[in-house]
Amino acid sequence: MGNYSVMKRHFPRSDTVTGYIEIEEWDVEGFEDWGVGRIERSQPQLPVVINVVAHDGFVGVPHDFQDDVVPLMSARMKEAIESAGVDNIKFLGVTLRNPATEETYDYFAFNLIGLVSAADFSQSQITSHDGDFVGDSQVHNLVLDESKTRGLLMFRMKEKFSTILVHRKVREAIEKRGINTVGFMAPEDYMAI
Repeated sequence: MGNYSVMKRHFPRSDTVTGYIEIEEWDVEGFEDWGVGRIERSQPQLPVVINVVAHDGFVGVPHDFQDDVVPLMSARMKEAIESAGVDNIKFLGVTLRNPATEETYDYFAFNLIGLVSAADFSQSQITSHDGDFVGDSQVHNLVLDESKTRGLLMFRMKEKFSTILVHRKVREAIEKRGINTVGFMAPEDYMAI
C-alpha cells in the first residue's frame, strides 16, 4: 500500500449509537466553491448558522467529518489535520443547529484548496461523463502516481471532486486522536460513481 488513502465519512454502529446527522439545506449561501478545490469567489454572511437533521434515531454531536453541501469538520479533526502539517486548507467557524432539539454545535467549514490529478490512468479505471475528466468522473480501482501529488498531504482529486486523498501522516494524526467517524480505504479498493 502507498502513502495515500481515500478519506470518507464513517458511520460507527453500536448498541447505543445509530444513525447520523446531516445538512439538508442544499443552498447554503457563500459556500458554492468550498467543495471543488477553488478559492472562494463569494463569502458566506457571518455568523453562519446551518440547520442539521438527525436520522435513524441519532442523538449526540454530529460526526467529525462531512463532505456534503458544506464541507465540515469538528475542532478535534481540524486540530489533527493542522498537526499533520496540511497547509492548503482554509477554515471558517460555523454553528450547526438541530431545530428539533435546539442543540447547537461549533464546527468548521473547510475549503481544501487545489485539485490534483494523481491517478495513474494506465492502471486506474476512470471514465468521464463529458470527456474532460474534471469533477464528475467515475472512479474504480484507483492507482495513484505519487510523483504527481505535488507533496500535498491532503487534496481533492481533479477527476472526482468528492474524493479526498490524505497522506499517511494525516491518517495517523486523525487515528491518534481516536476519531472513529472518519474512515480510510486503499485507493485500489475505492469506487465513486
